Amino acid sequence: MLKTLSLTFVLCCSSVALAAGLPSPVVGGTTVPAGEWPDAVAVLAANAACTGTLIAPDVVLTAGHCIGVNPQVVIANSVDYAATGGEAIRVKTTAAYPSWQTSYDVGVLVLDHAAKTKPRAVAAECTAEQLVPGAKVRVVGFGLTTKTGTGDNTKLHQAELPVDDASCTQDASCESKVAPDGEFTAGGDGTDACFGDSGGPVYLGSGDSASVIGVVSRGLALPGQPCGNGGVYVRADKVVPWIEKTTGRTIARASCPGGKADGEDGTTSESSGGCSAANGVVGFGVLAVVVGLILARPRKRRAP
Repeated sequence: MLKTLSLTFVLCCSSVALAAGLPSPVVGGTTVPAGEWPDAVAVLAANAACTGTLIAPDVVLTAGHCIGVNPQVVIANSVDYAATGGEAIRVKTTAAYPSWQTSYDVGVLVLDHAAKTKPRAVAAECTAEQLVPGAKVRVVGFGLTTKTGTGDNTKLHQAELPVDDASCTQDASCESKVAPDGEFTAGGDGTDACFGDSGGPVYLGSGDSASVIGVVSRGLALPGQPCGNGGVYVRADKVVPWIEKTTGRTIARASCPGGKADGEDGTTSESSGGCSAANGVVGFGVLAVVVGLILARPRKRRAP
């Protein structure tokens, strides 16, 4: 899911040309109060923008299809990236999961320096056992908020979604190479991620104890409006070994019952392996961003 916008960064007396394109925003949700999800970050590129999650002091988890747009800056601890405030950090390196188009649609960004914002733990394998049909998860992102996938938005939104297919084997958009249990589907009936939310977090639990269970990837293979029918989310716990190997960082995991961290009982998660825009000015101390939006109809990636 992609959206295009142009950005001009001004740092002191120098300027860097950038733009932003996005995958999916939250439809049928509400704006996020300041400080509720500071680890949900805006991911800005020269020709695109996505959402992501800070999962280590200098590591952001996002969608694999967001890596191709060459992300350059992330903004953490912000509920409106077109407003003043927020923590802006340049991207140092990027990596997409191998063959993400037919496997796990995830990617990672290593930042220029550690964020002051506290990272979010990734769900443990035991935590993911709660991911059953009917369970409630929360999607958060800077994406669009209309079923038609039109308009613009720079504010962080959230929505509670019911899990539909916990193993992602029933919809044509599910990737057979990582099924079952590599992805899950959730949402629908007018509540959904949309263009600009790609790469954003799906949380399991609430408050500080919530962990990242999913990554916004794409819509379901259903007719009708581009947003609102529900979507496919990559299981974040499945790709932690790849993230740690790729970044050289240790990723915090949610605690299992009894206080054990994932892996302390001899088990580990399986190893194999959205975005928004709007007009405005983003302030990060001396760094200001002037955002001009050109909304293009994004591609809603589906499994072959």
